[in-house]
Amino acid sequence: MSIRRFVYLVLEEFAPRRSNYTLRNIDMERFFLPRPSPVPFVASGTDAAEYASLPCPAMTFYPPFSKLPGKQQMEFLLLGGNHNMVVAADQTCRTVLYDPGEHAVRTLPALPYQLELPTASVTVGDDLYILDHVEVGNVPCFHGLIYEDRLNEDWCCCALPPPPPLLSHKSDFQVDSYAVVGDTDIWISTHDSGIYCFNTTHTVATGWTLPFVGLAEYCQEHGLWFGLSHTRDRRSLVLSALDLDSSHLPVLLSLPLEFTPPDALKLVSSYLVNLGSAKFCIARFFQTDEDQRDGEELFAVLTAVEVERCDDDDAGANGGGLRMLKHRSEMYKLTSEMMYWVL
Repeated sequence: MSIRRFVYLVLEEFAPRRSNYTLRNIDMERFFLPRPSPVPFVASGTDAAEYASLPCPAMTFYPPFSKLPGKQQMEFLLLGGNHNMVVAADQTCRTVLYDPGEHAVRTLPALPYQLELPTASVTVGDDLYILDHVEVGNVPCFHGLIYEDRLNEDWCCCALPPPPPLLSHKSDFQVDSYAVVGDTDIWISTHDSGIYCFNTTHTVATGWTLPFVGLAEYCQEHGLWFGLSHTRDRRSLVLSALDLDSSHLPVLLSLPLEFTPPDALKLVSSYLVNLGSAKFCIARFFQTDEDQRDGEELFAVLTAVEVERCDDDDAGANGGGLRMLKHRSEMYKLTSEMMYWVL
């Protein structure tokens, strides 16, 4: 897998008549240092993140104007793999595909329904699979933008089999984490309901759940799936790894992060972006309480890390396991209550 240079940060920008959405290219190349020190197992320090300014927007998206309040929302999804392009969908279900490398857009088929936030999506090959928690006939929607190389090289929107009734008819159906396994299967872990496995021929459910928050990414260099997991107090996160190809129940490996937020900051969301070559971008969003002097504030912290085997002088202490090398971290101050995406 080639190294991905940019991470896309999409932010909602408030305006008097209608909101717009700006996309910024975060250059991860400058985050990686020549040779950082391994993160110790007892890691903390609120001064580990440098305050920085966001780059200028590279693209702006405008939804159709609506007189109904809260009806101008858009959703943004990553068409990853060999593409690393952004799918934008508005409240009328129309979609476009934006290529940041070419700074160009193309049309896509309309979706059959308006996406609800947040939406779980994942790329398999050239196809984008979307599992939305909005219910049509009391069944969560599962659709795919499937690439077809026929007379017209284009994506078509296809309805896919929903999760099994045991999962989909639960009133609290919620996607907690998900991953692509074996380049063909999508594993979706739901709240207290095990794992739903989807491929082109069958679906099954297992009796355990993925211990991640959101998307887990496969790292070819280590043959493991990496994702973010909550600590026991749920105030911070660790970078975790699992072998989902194992015939036995996977054992979770955890690597602590370097940034422990002060008590005034509450973790509200997190994202893991696989950059390739065992390098990752970890994006975390923190919010202050309304009781603070400046009112409620929103901050984003982006951290560059890489994972390597302990096959040098540390092998004796770590048994040839994994260690995380922390590179640069940056903190950005955002507008409170704005919507955001890390793609």
